[in-house]
Amino acid sequence: MESKQGGGDWAESGEQLMLHVGDEELVFERARRCPRATELVASPVELHQRNVQRRLREANLSKDAFSFVAPVGISKKLLESAGRPTATIDRIDRLSLLHAILEDPPSRASSELALPPRLSSRDPQQIEQIRTEVETVTNFHPERIAAWRDTADDLYDPIDAESSELLNAALFVEQGLRDRITKAVSETELVRRATRMIVATDGVGWTEAYPHIDRLTLLGLSSLSAPHTDLVHAVLSTTPVEVHIHFRSETGTYLKQRFDDLLTRSKPGTEVFE
Repeated sequence: MESKQGGGDWAESGEQLMLHVGDEELVFERARRCPRATELVASPVELHQRNVQRRLREANLSKDAFSFVAPVGISKKLLESAGRPTATIDRIDRLSLLHAILEDPPSRASSELALPPRLSSRDPQQIEQIRTEVETVTNFHPERIAAWRDTADDLYDPIDAESSELLNAALFVEQGLRDRITKAVSETELVRRATRMIVATDGVGWTEAYPHIDRLTLLGLSSLSAPHTDLVHAVLSTTPVEVHIHFRSETGTYLKQRFDDLLTRSKPGTEVFE
């Protein structure tokens, strides 16, 4: 890889992927008037996107070349273009369903859902937080689940048991939610579905949804969740789309060093439930 220095920030680039720490001004250099957008600009935090758009306006720069969208928005467009469902349940519905999973039948929930003593197995909000955090870290990918279990086995008691119980609880309630609904459990599940679709179609699904997009840019990342990593992995491995990732300065150096490891999972979007 070649290295780029400048302004205290740096980037490393390959033929298709460029990782930056800061340097979001590079996006503004690509601003131009054109008949259609050729670059998707995504940020997990909507406020960050609005700030970038405001800075473009203040600099009197055209937004024609950019399409601003959240990662889940990209996923919905991919699924809709392929004629696949995008309906999800919201957090309130998940909490209601989690309450039912924990209480009906209580004997089954009690026997299969073991939590660390400090947590209440009857608090749906705690259970939803556990489910969400495990989803963010693993994306329910079999290889990450296996790595979690291997790491837990190497920890000292009682931390080893607690780590395993948290993972098992998340998997238990995720499966329970899926058994009760036909919609996606969360918007993150849509990201996984879109990721699988990109891989299954060898990139054709992406090209059909975004025929004019030749660059994907992720901005303002202080971390990179497993779902978003897998989506990027799918794009890189099946399309010629150029990907730019801008990490925040506080964590960027560490994330850049870890990034190659993050792309080692096979078949991104695969779930342990399959």
